[in-house]
Amino acid sequence: MPPLVNFQGALGADSHETSTRPRVSLRRAVITSGATALLAGCIHSPLPGTTPTAPGPAPVGAIAYPEPGPPYPASTNDPFYRQPAPARLAGMAPGRIIRYRPISPRAYRISHVQARAWQFVYRSTDTQGAPIADVATLLVPPKPRRRLLSYQVAYDALNPVCAPSQEIVRGTMIEQWFVSKALKRHWPVVLPDYEGPKLAFGAGRNAGYAVLDAIRAARALAPLQLINRRTPVAPWGYSGGAFASLWAGELAGNYAPRLPLIGIAAGAPPANLLASARHIDGGAFAGIYFEAALGLARAYPQIDLDRLLNERGRAMKHKLAHSCLAQELAGVRDPLFSGYSFTRMKRYVTVDDLLSMPTVATVARANRLGGHALPAPLYYYATWFDQLTPRDEARALARRYCDRGTVVHFDWKLGDHLLSAVAGANKAMDFLAARFDSQETPRGHRPTDDCPDIRRRWPTEPSS
Repeated sequence: MPPLVNFQGALGADSHETSTRPRVSLRRAVITSGATALLAGCIHSPLPGTTPTAPGPAPVGAIAYPEPGPPYPASTNDPFYRQPAPARLAGMAPGRIIRYRPISPRAYRISHVQARAWQFVYRSTDTQGAPIADVATLLVPPKPRRRLLSYQVAYDALNPVCAPSQEIVRGTMIEQWFVSKALKRHWPVVLPDYEGPKLAFGAGRNAGYAVLDAIRAARALAPLQLINRRTPVAPWGYSGGAFASLWAGELAGNYAPRLPLIGIAAGAPPANLLASARHIDGGAFAGIYFEAALGLARAYPQIDLDRLLNERGRAMKHKLAHSCLAQELAGVRDPLFSGYSFTRMKRYVTVDDLLSMPTVATVARANRLGGHALPAPLYYYATWFDQLTPRDEARALARRYCDRGTVVHFDWKLGDHLLSAVAGANKAMDFLAARFDSQETPRGHRPTDDCPDIRRRWPTEPSS
C-alpha cells in the first residue's frame, strides 16, 4: 500500500496540528457564529433519497469508496487521499479519475447543502511538472442545468483540514454562501483542492493545473446528458480563489485547450506577489505574507528556508506550519491572529531584504498574474481599499490582460478586502450567467469591454 500523502512538503516533518490548536476567544466565536448564521440564510435538511455511488456511469479504472461518516478522519489518516505510486501516476492522462465516493455535504456545521455530492481523486500536475493526485468535490443540485461552475475557495491554507474537500463534509467552509447561490441557480459546481497534496499556498501553476484537471475529471464523473465535452465551463473565485481561477485561465491555452471556458470571474486577486508582500509587510496583515512565504517554499525547493530563516523565523515557521487564513470554523490557527501583525519579515530572516534575494524574487515574478491572455472574457472586480493588493497593481493587471487581447469588464468595489467579496458576488454571477446563456442563443451575449478605457487611463505598470 503506498504511503499516505505527505502534506508537510518542504517545511519538514511536523505532524498536523491537533493538541496545539490556539484557543479561540469567546468574542471571536460569537462574531464568527453570528456572521455564518446570517450567511447561511436558512437551515436545510438533506435531500431525500440515497446518493448513488457515482452520478453517472462508473469511471473506467477508478475505485469506488464508501461514503465517509462522522467523526471524519483527517485527510492524512484517510486512505481516500493516498498518493498513488509515482509510476502509476506517470502513466495516467491529466484529469483521469483514480477513486471516488459519495458524500453528504454540510454548511455552517448545522445545515445540509441542497445538492448531491461526490468527491474524486484525479491526476494533475504540480509546479515542477511532476504528476500528482489532487482531490475535488462535485455538487449537483436538483434540476441541474447544462453548465459547470468551477468555484475556487480562498482557503489559503498550510493545514489540510481547511481544504474544501474536508470543509464540505464538516460544514466549516466560510464561502459556502457563494457556492449555495450558484446551486440555487441550478448550476453544478466543482470545488478543487487546488493547493495540492503539499498545500502549496501561493503557487500559481500548481493551482491552475489543479483547477483545469478537476474540470476534466468532473466531466468524466457526471452523466453525459448533464455535463459533456461541449458543456460550457466558467471558473470563479475571490482573493486566493481568484488567483487560482486566473492561473487556470492563463494555462488553459497550452495545457487544456479543448476545455470550453466561456467566462472567468475574479475578485481582488493578488495580482503581483512581490508588490503585495511589500504592501502588507509590517502592517496588520503581515501574517499573510509570512504564511505565503512558507507555502511557496513547499512548491519551490530552491527557496532554502533552513538557510534563510533565523531562530525567530524557525519559531514562526513552526507556529504557522498548520495555519489557515480566515477559516475560523475549522478551529485552526489563523496567521492574522498569531501575533505577527505590525512586524516585518526582516526580523525572521538572515538577510536584509528577503524579497531582493534572487531566488525569492524569481519565484515571486514567476507567480505574477497577467503573463498570458485568457481564453474567455473576464469580469474583474477589484477593491478600492484592499489591504492586500495596491490599487495600482489591480489597474496594472487589468491593463496586462487587455494588452494581450483579453476582453475585460473591470469594476471597482468601494470597500475593503472582506466586504467586497460579498458586494461583488451578484454581479460576478450575473456576468457568468450571461456567458452561460450566450451558448444557448444564436447571437450570444457580448460582454462590455472596458479595455479601450483601461488603456487610455492607466499606465502599463505602476510607477513604484
